[in-house]
Amino acid sequence: MNAQELAIQACKISKEYLKPGISEKQFADICEKTMHSLGAEDVWYPMLVNFNTNSRYCTRANHLPSDDVYLLKDDIVLIDFSPKVNGYWGDYSETIVIGENEAYSRLAADAKFIFEQTFDYAKRCNTIGELFAYCDSLIKSMGYQLLDPNGNIGHSIEDEDNQANRIFISPDNSSTLLKGNRWAIEPHIGKGNYGAKFENVINL
Repeated sequence: MNAQELAIQACKISKEYLKPGISEKQFADICEKTMHSLGAEDVWYPMLVNFNTNSRYCTRANHLPSDDVYLLKDDIVLIDFSPKVNGYWGDYSETIVIGENEAYSRLAADAKFIFEQTFDYAKRCNTIGELFAYCDSLIKSMGYQLLDPNGNIGHSIEDEDNQANRIFISPDNSSTLLKGNRWAIEPHIGKGNYGAKFENVINL
């Protein structure tokens, strides 16, 4: 399987271990072991596992998976898989609701809707500026804020060890053409103390 297929499969398998009482760090270790067991030679970005209010954070600079944060019986979980297979990157994220919390469920459902609409719109627009403006308007119209600390909704997929060459889907790159590249679409939205995002890669 390719890197993106592996990321999706690793997510599917790992989710089965999300039981109340497991720590962020324990679950992150399971996710990374699962990726390696499926054939990943490495991760190009460390595993993100954020429970509860940590779901507002979308980079390792803001939060590392903790041994002291445990999954609750009603909780919200943001996970982000970034395996590398034969030098190629995968990048896939989901937000998972544990239990029956209506607010968490609404946030996750809205994040998935915003992601799906943005992912589909990417096929019909030309530039980063068009895509960002569409997504940003949708986020605001639904009463949420964009949580990414650098104000982006995704990035290019660069493969190998070229992380520094990523082009971010942000106003700074508004004139950059989308066609001819692979893009990770991942609008991370939030309201109050919680965040949610979904992510997948599109070839344009």
